[in-house]
Amino acid sequence: MVYVSVWTMMGKFVPLFLLIIWFITCKHWWYHVILIPIGMFAFQLFSVINDDASFVDEVEIWWLFPIMLVIIPLVYLIKAKLANKLVGKDLKSFEEDLGAKKSIWQQIKDLF
Repeated sequence: MVYVSVWTMMGKFVPLFLLIIWFITCKHWWYHVILIPIGMFAFQLFSVINDDASFVDEVEIWWLFPIMLVIIPLVYLIKAKLANKLVGKDLKSFEEDLGAKKSIWQQIKDLF
């Protein structure tokens, strides 16, 4: 029983440790997304260490939802702001482009 717990704990600790290193050293703009698997592995490690928990790796996702509800929209907001700065368009031209009548073929070409 002890060996299973040690192997399970190491199976949670090693990815958590590597993800934390990746989060600290990542230079990309989307590095906050790495917090989601970090949170998942942290909850799983806590449930392995906690002897009272009867179900391991089953309820951690429900604890992680509030974290994801904050981080995912934040990352998309940052992405939208970066894309806006890179393209250099303002919202007026974007709204005009959305309101313009286009054929289906033109809309498909705009996507790619």
